[in-house]
Amino acid sequence: MKILAVLALALPLYAADPAWIEYGPEGPIARAIVTKGRECPPIVIDGAARRMHLRALPGPGYAVTSCEMPLPRDVRSAEVEGRQLPVHKLGRTAKVALVGDTGCRLKTGNPPSIQDCSDPQAWPFATVAKSIAAWDPDLVLHVGDYYYREAACKGTTCTQAPYTWSRWNADFFTPAAPLLGNAPWVMVRGNHETCTRAAEGWFRFLDPRRYAWENVATCKSNANFTPPYVATVGDRRFIVFDSSGLSDNDATQATMVAQWLQLYARQQPGAWLMLHHPFWGTSYGDLDTPTLWSAWSQAGSATDPIDFILTGHIHLLELLAFRDGRPPLAVVGNGGTALDPKANDPTGQQFGTGGRTASTFMQDDGFGFIAATPSANGWTFDIRDQDGKTKTKCAVTAATIVCD
Repeated sequence: MKILAVLALALPLYAADPAWIEYGPEGPIARAIVTKGRECPPIVIDGAARRMHLRALPGPGYAVTSCEMPLPRDVRSAEVEGRQLPVHKLGRTAKVALVGDTGCRLKTGNPPSIQDCSDPQAWPFATVAKSIAAWDPDLVLHVGDYYYREAACKGTTCTQAPYTWSRWNADFFTPAAPLLGNAPWVMVRGNHETCTRAAEGWFRFLDPRRYAWENVATCKSNANFTPPYVATVGDRRFIVFDSSGLSDNDATQATMVAQWLQLYARQQPGAWLMLHHPFWGTSYGDLDTPTLWSAWSQAGSATDPIDFILTGHIHLLELLAFRDGRPPLAVVGNGGTALDPKANDPTGQQFGTGGRTASTFMQDDGFGFIAATPSANGWTFDIRDQDGKTKTKCAVTAATIVCD
């Protein structure tokens, strides 16, 4: 008993507090969230201790402190309160996990949309996260929608709930805990993290740039869309767009996204483009998304350097290739949020007047993720279920998708 007591005293007092690494425009960043009214903890980088920078103080609904510290790209070790951060995986992309749309859906309406957050079969994100961690990836790419608990429900009666740390913790940080400490992340803002929804938590915890939150009105005027950036991971580039506030058919937004493409895509040959909304996809019998079709068309040859597009938003897994060649697209919206009905096959259909025509379509309407590994000509996408079991494999190049 004495030995157990000594071991207990040796463990970090707040070992459950989240700590992770994410990539931003300036490189990798160590992040931590601390509870119990504490100040930012020390971080030990290559044997030297320094206190993490304050990112955000506690506020109404958020009784936690957010902390961060940029990491040098040649860092050899980093530790927060006795927990080793996965710096040995920085710059590695031999195993990349693709996941998105992970929160538990609780939404008011008539009828309300209620997912049983206590049932790991109904909401399996914790299982998905454990399965990805068991695969031991070098990098996790999350395409947004971390927070879905927008209502408080008793039976089938739901009322609008405030956006709070406790709900963020239940929806993302607690179930993602095994994976947060396992590998660095690239994180995309989803439409559930917009200014009128869970934006405050997004900016407190996950946005890779300097903290910027005052109130909803200021957010809508200044941060409805945050600027694109490029996350550099070894010799690979990920162009990250914030499409969170995107409307389905908006000419002004189409021009904005086209300008982003013209500015960023032409400078990043072989890059992946990441955003929440799919440029092309299908859900509920409709083809998505006209605003982005127009943006792609306006951008013209500026899009030629892009090798692949990774998206979410539709609550299924979809892979699409097109008759005009590069690039293909994936929708990985099956990470835990209540699934959409199985989609119609759009093969042979054109997305918009004069737009792209689908030549290949593959979908999976079960929960899970993609385990992606580089191949001689592109990537192998291992389509896995929530328990990490392979369902099928697809060979993905900059122009084609071929599945088993």
